[in-house]
Amino acid sequence: MVDLISRQAAIDALDKRFDSIPMEQTTEILQLRRDLRQLPPAQLEIIRCKDCNHWDGVDTCDVIDAPVWDNDFCSMAERRSDEE
Repeated sequence: MVDLISRQAAIDALDKRFDSIPMEQTTEILQLRRDLRQLPPAQLEIIRCKDCNHWDGVDTCDVIDAPVWDNDFCSMAERRSDEE
């Protein structure tokens, strides 16, 4: 599973952790902050029910044992390995 955090939360945690650093290390912290700001956003893969390993092909999800539409999706999806 992808672990997502807020970019600002990461910068705030960095600032809090290094709040009282020696002046000679300030440049390194500023570079870390710049690096965090330049990271690309996370790319999430959405797996639709019709492409999920748990979908039995008759509009029912084996995990939640409930009706689903083929275009639905959820956090428990696993891509089918036999996709065409």
